[in-house]
Amino acid sequence: MVEEKNTETQLSRNISTLMQLHGLTPKLFSKEVPVTYEMMRRYMSGAARPRTEKLARLADLLGVTAADLEYGTFSADITATSPAVTIVRHDAPMLPPPTPPDRTIALSDPKELAGWLLAQGDDALAEFLRALADTLQKK
Repeated sequence: MVEEKNTETQLSRNISTLMQLHGLTPKLFSKEVPVTYEMMRRYMSGAARPRTEKLARLADLLGVTAADLEYGTFSADITATSPAVTIVRHDAPMLPPPTPPDRTIALSDPKELAGWLLAQGDDALAEFLRALADTLQKK
């Protein structure tokens, strides 16, 4: 019987999170480093730690410093809704858009709202139902 141990580290969480944020898969990303798919999987699980040169390459490909990759904290609380997302690396921060994008939606009846929520996916529907339940409990 194989005993499973939690080997996850801050480094492994950061590698996984940044790969997720950039929409990268371990198989394709491992070729860029270059390491084997198995080694990339081990980096992501914390079962192995990259050598200095591989850590530097990982950090460069993910757009962070090696120190940030090893000791920083990143969050992947995003929902990708389009497979056609392009991430561009800039030397200077991008300027904010002149006006914020309009994120409102006009729905005329509850059936239209239900259809729209279903189109957003199961997570959006579950989040809406939780918020609705919380609101009703407060009344």
